[in-house]
Amino acid sequence: MLIVSDDFNNAMKAENRRFETRIKVGDKVFTKNDINSWVYSGGSISGETFQIGSTFSNSIKIEFCSILENVKELTEVTVEIGIATYDADYHYDNIPPEKVGSAKVGYAKLIHYKPTVYEYVSIGTFYVTKCDPDRNENKTTLEASDRFVFLENEYVSELTYPASIRDVALEIANKSGSIINETNFSMISTSKINKPEGYTFRQAIGLIAQFEAGYARFNRINQLEIMQLIDPKFAVSPAEYFQKGLTKNELMYKIGGISCTVSVKKESGNEQVTYLAGSNTGPQVTLENKVMTQDLLDNIYQKIKDINFYPFTLNWRGNPALETGDWLTLTDRDGIPFKTPNLSYILTFKGGLTATSSANTNSSAQTISAYSPPLNQIIKDINSRVDAAGKNSVYDGTEEPPYPKEGDIWFKKNGPDDEIWVYTKLVDGTYDWVLQTSTRLPDDIQEKINNSVPSDEIVKTINLSQEMDGKEWLKIKGAKIWLTEETRIDDAIIKDAMIGNLSASKLSTGTLNAANVNIINLNASSISTGTLNASLVNVINLDASNITAGTIKGTNLSINLGTGAVQFQKGFLTGNNNLIRLDMDNSYFHSFDSKGSGFKINGGQVSFFDGFWGRDSNYLGSIMLDVLSSDFSGLKVYGQKGASVQGGNHSIMVGYSILGNNKIGLSGDTGVTGNLSVLGSKNAAHATRDGIRLTPAYETAESYLGDIGTAETGEDCTVVIPIEEHFSDVINTDYEYHVFLQSYSEGFAYVVSRDKTGFTVQSSVPNLPFAWEIKGKRRGYENDRLTLTDMKFEEIKEIEEQNFKEEEA
Repeated sequence: MLIVSDDFNNAMKAENRRFETRIKVGDKVFTKNDINSWVYSGGSISGETFQIGSTFSNSIKIEFCSILENVKELTEVTVEIGIATYDADYHYDNIPPEKVGSAKVGYAKLIHYKPTVYEYVSIGTFYVTKCDPDRNENKTTLEASDRFVFLENEYVSELTYPASIRDVALEIANKSGSIINETNFSMISTSKINKPEGYTFRQAIGLIAQFEAGYARFNRINQLEIMQLIDPKFAVSPAEYFQKGLTKNELMYKIGGISCTVSVKKESGNEQVTYLAGSNTGPQVTLENKVMTQDLLDNIYQKIKDINFYPFTLNWRGNPALETGDWLTLTDRDGIPFKTPNLSYILTFKGGLTATSSANTNSSAQTISAYSPPLNQIIKDINSRVDAAGKNSVYDGTEEPPYPKEGDIWFKKNGPDDEIWVYTKLVDGTYDWVLQTSTRLPDDIQEKINNSVPSDEIVKTINLSQEMDGKEWLKIKGAKIWLTEETRIDDAIIKDAMIGNLSASKLSTGTLNAANVNIINLNASSISTGTLNASLVNVINLDASNITAGTIKGTNLSINLGTGAVQFQKGFLTGNNNLIRLDMDNSYFHSFDSKGSGFKINGGQVSFFDGFWGRDSNYLGSIMLDVLSSDFSGLKVYGQKGASVQGGNHSIMVGYSILGNNKIGLSGDTGVTGNLSVLGSKNAAHATRDGIRLTPAYETAESYLGDIGTAETGEDCTVVIPIEEHFSDVINTDYEYHVFLQSYSEGFAYVVSRDKTGFTVQSSVPNLPFAWEIKGKRRGYENDRLTLTDMKFEEIKEIEEQNFKEEEA
């Protein structure tokens, strides 16, 4: 069902409804004043049998009250319908008459500043298949179908098989030029299938829909989707039926079994094999699918085995937000609600709106039940009676269990809902099945929820879900749920939380794991003993006024020292390959030990801001200035392996004791003359909210340069994009360059020509905004591709071994 406002739904149910329509044929727009009528026909799993894998082509027939000229086959047609959510003609005040002498001025209509407001929904995008102008009657009848008309060509796959069902679906869409619903396609199974051959694109996407136990369609915004039946909790009240509008088949449709006959290669030749799933009694679903397997058929059956509904036909007022494949809640002549799927949907617009919803599936058996000898029937009957005389039984299915006894439980599937019934003794002394609970909310509760939900929807869905851990949970889907009174939770799993005020005095026991925790403004005055293990903890704003420490051990530790002095009498120690970042502010760091044991780093790194003083630091592994520091002059290192580096933002630091063996640190602008080869990764460093993040360079096998921009086609659906002069100086346009397009509105764009100065783009609709990206070969490096270097494998191995030794040291 389409997402619409509450005003839209209220207007649809109102006694008086005012409609408008917008129809665009090519580049011309028509309204209801330009047409006599239109009829939309939509379908899903429709027909006498439950046709999973259906590719029903939605269509529309429009009668214009004029002659349409120059309408060509496959011209695009978009249709919208709108309802007045505010009707100015029904919201005005009458001014009482005024006397002027002996004359009366009649009632005057108050002129409103707020006009009638319409909310529109799309009926779909269609392509002309027939245009029949009638000059005698001065009218034109136009027929159009959805995008399935473009999927009748042969599908030839280029994938490597066996391939995943999802990959096959994506290839079908790409080769047929169809735009997909990406979220929908991401849910398609990744099970493997063999190569489908001898199918059109339309038939092939139908195979994908079979594996998903659903149907293929182009939705209202012209995207290809694979759909199953959906329950939007939409009810049609009897007040919306037309007279004698509901016809309900009292024999429920429930799938008995499913079968598919395929040709299997064997040593003796091809052999026809029929795969079966489910029962051979009751209505049968027969599939045609050359790549079906028993496992795939079993999976399909599990998805559809519980589907049951009463076939019906309903003539009613209609709601264009409703779609085929949506479950409807209807009420029969006895006032009993029941759910049934809207498998076929016809909307008729003639200034007003009417609709016909139906599911005309044949509920009778399609095969003959297996013969059961008389003795077997007697044994089955006796077993049922013995079971009824023993302990309580639990039943499952849609058929009423035979020979129940008091206390028996029946799990019954009713359409998309699950119900629990118990065989109970009634007040009159008789026994019958009594409904205990159902996933369908009672009508009064559902009505309260519908009427109480504001426009931003507090609660969207309440249902049973197994998403979290495979177990069944009551799932509430919504937003802005606010519990204002005291609430108790005995046991909870909270994936993510933002707690406004947390009183730590309420924490009486347990362990607080500070990994990945940012602690701000830590008051350490109450820490009297123990070891502070700052593994993966960022400690911010630590007041360092005359801190005298023993030993601080840390892994990837970040400390903002503030103002003051930090002295380490007995040592500052890091583990292997750790990173310590000290923001000194106006403080200084003093580590001293005549034996050189005061400051030890085993292969790690220390980053300082705005000041460092280390004395006799013989064991320094690596000291670096943070790339964010604005002044490098504060670094002073004294010792046998130390050095003094001073200067502004253009300092170059090179040295064993500063940056480690074979490492060079550069600050300021750096230029390289000649070729630059990098054995490791090439990254740009960015300051983020939780540290410095690296983004690797994007590289191709050849030397390409790119440029990006946006443009919009004109009324003639064409625009010429010139190549910017400076960019043409750095790429060689004598070589073929490439252009990539992305439309930003309904329609598609494509490149029709390329030359040295620019390229021409055409679109399927006028005034289409789009983005473009051009990639051309760098001038002077046109023939470079994966250039072979002089470096030997032995040299790379030697570098890797040296790095390993440094890490071990």
